[in-house]
Amino acid sequence: MQLSISPPRGRRLWLAAALLGLTIAALALKGPLMEVGALVLAAGLLCFAAAPLARLYEKRLSRSAAAVLSLVTLGLALGLLLWLLLPTMLRELIDMAGALPGALRQLSDFADGWRGRIQARFPGLQLPKPDLTALQGLLTKLAGGTVGLAVNLADVIGRASLVAMLACFMLCDRDRLLLRLELLLPRFARSAAVRMGKAVCRELRLYLGAQLTVALAVGALSAAALALVGVRSALTLGPVVGLMNMIPYVGPFIGGIPAVLIALGDGWQKVLLTVGALAVVQQLDGALISPRIIGSLTGFSPALVLVGVFAGARLGGIAGMLFALPVMMVGRTLFRVFVQKCENI
Repeated sequence: MQLSISPPRGRRLWLAAALLGLTIAALALKGPLMEVGALVLAAGLLCFAAAPLARLYEKRLSRSAAAVLSLVTLGLALGLLLWLLLPTMLRELIDMAGALPGALRQLSDFADGWRGRIQARFPGLQLPKPDLTALQGLLTKLAGGTVGLAVNLADVIGRASLVAMLACFMLCDRDRLLLRLELLLPRFARSAAVRMGKAVCRELRLYLGAQLTVALAVGALSAAALALVGVRSALTLGPVVGLMNMIPYVGPFIGGIPAVLIALGDGWQKVLLTVGALAVVQQLDGALISPRIIGSLTGFSPALVLVGVFAGARLGGIAGMLFALPVMMVGRTLFRVFVQKCENI
């Protein structure tokens, strides 16, 4: 008895076998694929950032020349910023690495003192002794990482050059690449996918532009306020506060921790001044900066934002908290376009 397989069933079997083979290959080559994926993602983000500038240059130049010039403009701006700030920031980082161990010892002594007072008041209560050894080890590792970064500088420059070249090719051929991605989709899903992609890009560009503007403003104000009260490494700590300010609700507290630790080495009066300076900056941000720049751009309820930030922290730490809100916005946009398509059917 001869067994025959119908053409549709045969195609399904071949498709399943191909998917199984691709899955096995992906698991076997997980490390290299992760590196390639990170490279493509970094190039895509750079292309996304340079696209508005490239479209502006395309009014006078060819597409390839506009792509190269837009990336050169971004590179020159970043290089000028590093040339102006990097030497001072490196000196402040070295000073901060030397000051943090003493601040941690002072914090440990303060915690031990309060632990002794509480146990003396309540003899039957046994409180655990605070152990900052792990945190001290982490700070030592971070300080040593500065030397490692200098040693691996050639590798960093090489990877950055590769990302820039890949982003340049993406900018030059972005219409063709988008068309090929569109053709990979089933015919019935192409129009909805194009609408989703355009809506996501529009919302992300508005949100990220507004958030970066607020982060720059808060970072500059924080650096000025910390320098005004005499906190060391203010130029380095200010951008940290501005970056962490992009995390809703809990970001300002996370960003203020390094500044408080540095101020702790100069006494509790400096700590109070530091907390007061950062509180004034946050009040300015909440009353003037964010409402005028961001407004109600996200549209999420505070409870939903907190849940999203908590989920991002559990999944990816600080990076997960930073990307939680953009991911939520992408999901909301995709859902809205899908619902609109279903209503039009």
